[in-house]
Parts: sequence; C-alpha cells; structure tokens
Amino acid sequence: MSEFSVDPFGRALMAYFKGERASCLVRRDDGLVDEDDLTWYFSEYEDWPEFEKRFLGRVRGRVLDVGCGPGRFILWLQERGFTVTGIDVSPLAVEVARLRGARDCRVMDARDLRFPPSSFEAVLMMGNNFGIAGGVEETEKMLRDLHRITTEDGIIIATSRDPLETENPRHLAYHERNRRRGRPPGLVTIRFEFRGEVGPWFDLLLATPEEMEEIARAAGWHLEEVYRDRSRRWRGLYSALLVKRG
Repeated sequence: MSEFSVDPFGRALMAYFKGERASCLVRRDDGLVDEDDLTWYFSEYEDWPEFEKRFLGRVRGRVLDVGCGPGRFILWLQERGFTVTGIDVSPLAVEVARLRGARDCRVMDARDLRFPPSSFEAVLMMGNNFGIAGGVEETEKMLRDLHRITTEDGIIIATSRDPLETENPRHLAYHERNRRRGRPPGLVTIRFEFRGEVGPWFDLLLATPEEMEEIARAAGWHLEEVYRDRSRRWRGLYSALLVKRG
C-alpha cells in the first residue's frame, strides 16, 4: 500500500465539494474524538476570523501555501494577482483545490520541501499548520528548509493554538501525560477517519507563542508579532508573523 493510498481527509473534502453532507472525524490517541466541520475549509474571506486576516496584507511576491487543503487561501490570493503554489500531503485535497481553480497545487510533504533556494517571498502556514511537521525537531527542520527556499526578505504567516488556554480536564490530563513523557504539552497524536476509512497516526504540534518563538529562532527566523484572538469562539487561536533574522 502506497503512502497516500489511504486519504480519509481528502475523501471527506471531495465528498463535501461534490455537495454531500460530509464531516471528518479527528481521533486523538487518548480516545478523544472531534468532528471536523468541513464548511470551514471552503469558507470565503468575509467569514474568516480576524486572526487569519491580520497579516495577509504583508504578503508579497511568490507565495507558498503549506498544507493548502482545498485552497481557500490560494484562490483568494490568485484573485489579487499573486503567484501561489499550494502543497498538501493529501492527493484528494490537492485535486479538490485544482478543481476549484488553484493553478499550481502539488502533492508534497512539508517535511520534504523540494524547491530551489529563494523560490518564494512569503509562506502561509494556516489552520495550525505551523506544527504540521510533528515534534519540535521536525518543526525546526521544516523552518530551516523554508529559510532556504525563501528570499532574503522572506516572511512566514503562521497560525497555531495555544494549548495552555483551556480548562478542559481532558486536555489538561493530556498535557500532563505529555510532560511525563518529555513531550511539549501541545504535541498531539491524531488521525483522520471518514466513512470507515482510517488514516495513519501523525503528530501535530500546537505551540504556545513562546514555543513558536524559540523554535523559529533556532531555525533563523524572528517572531516579529503575535495576534491573539480573544473571542470566545476562537479562544486560544493566534497568528504570528515571522521574518528572517538579520
């Protein structure tokens, strides 16, 4: 079986794109199950929260969208004249993005970025995709790769969730289990499930702003600004602007 032969998240996106009432389950390794609302992946700019919009005005030049999904940011930027390349590990997510009009969308793992040096002026890592590579070492390696493939004045716009902004006992217990195992509190192990198809387990790092700053600094980036969303709906979510260190 090939690496991408099981793609429950992509199948869920394709079903939604075709007009079906579809949702995808996200199962954590402690048994907690959340239902991923796919409507969000197809939302328009006017429905995006302020923390996602906050730094989009800083985008310039050629743009790389890491973990692009069905391409909502790609399409918005294309409409404004930007040249955008989207990458996603899900072949069906990439296919949906192409069907929706994404001009350059590729199946590629963020842990293996195959682009020449100085290919992009800006990088988007939205939807918690700052932590898409996995643990701290993997994330640092990915940021070093992004440093290589961006121009001297390259920027990263990233979003994450501060895992410590919760009173949920289930999450707090998970954080404590991580600490006992020597892992960051917000390093979650999850998998996607859709209509009986079960994807592989993978790690996703939900980094506090302080953790993001430390990891970024080690990879040659400076966290210039953080914008936290204080609304009840988006509690704990924030965006960050990373710039190359001088």
